[in-house]
Amino acid sequence: MKKTAVMIYRAFCMQEISCLTDWLVGLGKPMIVCAADHQPVKTEEGFTVLPEFSYDEVNLDEIDCLILPGISEFPEVLKDQRQLDFLARFKERPDILIAAISVSPVLLAAAGLLNGICYCGGFYQEVLDDLPFMEKENFRFEPIVVEGNIMTAFGGAFREFALAVMEKLGFEVPADTFGPLAENWTRDKLNFTMESEVEKTYWKNALAMLKRECPQFFEKRG
Repeated sequence: MKKTAVMIYRAFCMQEISCLTDWLVGLGKPMIVCAADHQPVKTEEGFTVLPEFSYDEVNLDEIDCLILPGISEFPEVLKDQRQLDFLARFKERPDILIAAISVSPVLLAAAGLLNGICYCGGFYQEVLDDLPFMEKENFRFEPIVVEGNIMTAFGGAFREFALAVMEKLGFEVPADTFGPLAENWTRDKLNFTMESEVEKTYWKNALAMLKRECPQFFEKRG
């Protein structure tokens, strides 16, 4: 059986993938945890995780799924080129399921994996407006979007995400495995704008940092 790889990075959200990873391990699916290097990584929840592998040690022929957890400090992760270089290796691997939840599709987009692809996630609309590579016209107000081998999900749909990934990997689990699922994901539940001054100030500073340190993200494409 091939392995599932989990990317971890600064302030990743363990909660959003815990249902999925717990069940995959319970079902006998081998799992590896990888990061840019072997240094400990602190989660959004305050736990410290030690990755088993660095990205350059991951053999893509040994895995059939890559999981990207959400990120609370995505601008800092985004500017680390090692994240994007690793993801770029998956461009020619349609045989590997790539499953990204919450804000982590931003990494897929920055690495070029979402070009022309419909996607969803837990994004403020201002982020989609300000980052040209996000291709806002392809954003969908849905809890989960699957196109080809790429699955993206809204962070609040972590139960549905876990079930969808397991189904894609060939496991059969009851729909109520994680308790009741949301029956109606309305656009209002999936549409976010920045309301507080704290949020607006943080994003203003983060965007300025990205423009200064990562100008390639703001260059016209094609």
